[in-house]
Amino acid sequence: MSDNRHFRADSLALGMLVMLIMTVVQRGIGFVRGIWFCRLMDDAALGQWAMAFGFISMGAPMLLLGMPGSLSRYVEHFRLQGHLRGFVGRIAAVTGLLSTAGVAWILLWPQPFGRLIFRDAADLPLIQAVAGALAAVIAFNFMNDLVASLRQVRVVSLMQFLQSVGFTILGVVWLWQGGELAGLVVCFAAATLVGLLPGWWIIVRGWPSLPASDTRLDGRSMWRRILPYAASLWMMNLLANTFELTDRYMLLHLSGSGPEWGQKLVGQYHSSRIVPGLLTSLATMASGVLLPYLAADWERGRRRAVAERLRRVLLGCAVVFTAGAAAALWLMPWLFQSLLAGRYDGGLAVMPAVFVFCIWSAIVTLAQDYLWVAERGRLIAVLMAVALAANVGLNRILVPPLGLEGAVLATLVANGLLLLGVWWSMQQCGYRMDRTSFWVTLLPATLLAGPLAAGCSVLATVAVSPHARRYLAELVAAAGCQFRGLAR
Repeated sequence: MSDNRHFRADSLALGMLVMLIMTVVQRGIGFVRGIWFCRLMDDAALGQWAMAFGFISMGAPMLLLGMPGSLSRYVEHFRLQGHLRGFVGRIAAVTGLLSTAGVAWILLWPQPFGRLIFRDAADLPLIQAVAGALAAVIAFNFMNDLVASLRQVRVVSLMQFLQSVGFTILGVVWLWQGGELAGLVVCFAAATLVGLLPGWWIIVRGWPSLPASDTRLDGRSMWRRILPYAASLWMMNLLANTFELTDRYMLLHLSGSGPEWGQKLVGQYHSSRIVPGLLTSLATMASGVLLPYLAADWERGRRRAVAERLRRVLLGCAVVFTAGAAAALWLMPWLFQSLLAGRYDGGLAVMPAVFVFCIWSAIVTLAQDYLWVAERGRLIAVLMAVALAANVGLNRILVPPLGLEGAVLATLVANGLLLLGVWWSMQQCGYRMDRTSFWVTLLPATLLAGPLAAGCSVLATVAVSPHARRYLAELVAAAGCQFRGLAR
């Protein structure tokens, strides 16, 4: 089934390289967008945008019960059987029904939704815009998951790139002309639909030529295989997104002094995550690229190759992200004072800790791919539930007296607990722990001692770790091969 010329898979080396280049470019554009948003909105409006975007990101996977997420794990399985069309068609039908129900709920009961997300139910146009953006993101995510599961990495990267660039242009122009927050959300929805088009094009071209099996897909058997995985994925996504929003939500509702003060604290916190958030989003994209390759190796019985691939990716993530964070921390004081006119000093003060837990979160995002291919997603959900409980409890204790600093400290501790739990679960599922895992865990924490200490730690890791040197050499060699191919 793999000879379909429209769906010929990209190699993992090419996929990672293309994803890295495109993501660096688009996240650079996203960084510029974030800076302009901070300049063009006050901290209260920025806090409202952070809450709206956070809900859209959380609501899309929460509504769909994990169904589209199963594509990355099972497309290859049903493709080899010749049942890919039937499998994807059933997942698409369920996705459409669930998303319609969720958007209708927001539109029919806007006031409870507004009080929950914004602590204010008065802005009806904003709530309606969020409902429309949610529908657009669901459609985009489904197409993104389908194209990624077919290992069309270049198309996935193009989709992400168009969405990011389109939103940057539309959003900055809208705010520059004095547009309201509801219109900004509409701009986000429009850019998301534009980003969907490359994936739609390649699916329409290649779908009719997919080989089909002579036997009919057994729907009951399919659902028995899919539903436990989808349920675990849904629970993990629900817990992960709730975990992601906990600190902002509790800052908004526990800070006292009314909704505006809470929105301002959320705005300060959002400013501290502009650069660290680029690392977590990069890891999310890398995880989506990596999972189908790990699943293909797992289905063919190459378990050792799965562990070795993941080990190299995790070490590279820790080294590159810590080095990048150290460089960013050195530049941030100038950037916050000059470009943001010193309006977000609270965000600047907590940024080292934010970098640490964002890198730990990125490592967790990549490492959990091992548990997904081993079909042990329930472990991820349990670990996330424990981390969420710790995060809520610590925020409840620390936010009232410490405010923003308390929320960041609580999230740092909770992410550390989550990472340790993922390491333990991977070991229980056959992953061999070694010194590489120690370096991967410890290296990001050196950012708490300052950018100089973190930079020296990165150099020391590369100097003493043969795994790090070998992985970086392989990455450079792969990049050179791809660039030579492009030059020819």
